[in-house]
Amino acid sequence: MSNVAIVGLGYVGLPLAVQAAEKGYQVLGVDLNTKLIETISAGKSPFANDERFAKALARMTPENFAVSTSFDGLREVKTVVICVPTPTEDNVPDLRFVLDAARAIAGELQKGQLIVLESTVNPGVTRDDVLPILEEVSGLKCGKDFFLAHCPERIDPGNPKFYVGNLNRVVGGITPECTKRAQDFYTSVVDAQVIPLGSTEEAEFVKSWENSHRNVMIALANEAAVICDALDMNIDNVLLGLQSKIDQLGLRLARPGIGPGGHCIPEDIHYVIRKARQSGVDTHFLESAAELNDKMPRYAVQQLQQLLAKQGLKLRQSRIALLGLAYKENIEDARRSPAIDVAQLLVQRADSIIVQDPYVDTNRVSIRGAQYADEIDEALEGADAIFLATAHTIYIEQLTPTLLKKHNIAAVYDGRNCLDGEAIKAAGIAYHGMGRS
Repeated sequence: MSNVAIVGLGYVGLPLAVQAAEKGYQVLGVDLNTKLIETISAGKSPFANDERFAKALARMTPENFAVSTSFDGLREVKTVVICVPTPTEDNVPDLRFVLDAARAIAGELQKGQLIVLESTVNPGVTRDDVLPILEEVSGLKCGKDFFLAHCPERIDPGNPKFYVGNLNRVVGGITPECTKRAQDFYTSVVDAQVIPLGSTEEAEFVKSWENSHRNVMIALANEAAVICDALDMNIDNVLLGLQSKIDQLGLRLARPGIGPGGHCIPEDIHYVIRKARQSGVDTHFLESAAELNDKMPRYAVQQLQQLLAKQGLKLRQSRIALLGLAYKENIEDARRSPAIDVAQLLVQRADSIIVQDPYVDTNRVSIRGAQYADEIDEALEGADAIFLATAHTIYIEQLTPTLLKKHNIAAVYDGRNCLDGEAIKAAGIAYHGMGRS
């Protein structure tokens, strides 16, 4: 039985570790977060509302999946995959976790091992930053004594159809043999295509560019919503017209909202911008898209303020129920969530704000000046208006006109365009969505 070590057991590493174990590998998971290690050791999933993964994790046994805060066991494995975070600080990529992991692995590196970096990085980081650390600390030579490749992580949290086990992957190695070994490893782990590219740089760029593409598409949708608001048009009708071409040609439109969130889309575009700038490339278009998306929370709060004003209410004197903190529906991940930006703005501008999210642990997401509610009814009690920030299914199902009237809600701002706005307006409640007149 082959063995593998996964360094970093977050949203990327832990699902990969469980998937590898399901495929017959003996897996060692390494993470410095002792609380997370305790949770995993108890067979409990740290991810909310992912029944498929929770069941898979519960099937793990000490014989096929062990976790630790120590790197000592890395000497005994054939493959090591780095899945540590790569955040941005003031839109500047922060590689410290990647470099720390590389140093720790280099101290344990053995001949014949394959090292794969999955963490999202600029083109060139695997070759220019990780490779020198591995070679200098270990004294071994890449392509001869050990093998190094990049395989950009691919996950879609909350997606019931696609997960780490059936998503296509791409790999690029320092040498052709590195690429081949990485391709062989992932082919044995996932039931999907594993596409070899020409270099680690190409593989690195795939990840940052696919999320930059998504960021730009979201910016286009948000720009259209802003224009629809200004011209008293309905973005849903515009999208309906566009859909007539989409249905024939198989294209895909982004939908407007308060902005993208999560670790990937709002951050990866800055990896591309920074690397392109270093090469003298003008990135004004990408910068404008990122800037527009960053402005959407403030724009949405301004729209809420105008909606209230039409009802004779002032935001400064109103109590707002903010529903949703996660960056996308039906998950617990609030990293870089625009809902948090909205909450902070409402704390400054509203009389009071009460926050509710059925999945997000409010002990991990703290908004100074806000109150928290466990249930929807509790959040709506005494509120003048609702700001819907996340399209959780429970909100779509329960925020009916009947419930809103029960709590005397005067206005609803739908930051995700997921509610039945016409039904809400028909009940005599003011409603506005992103670009919905």
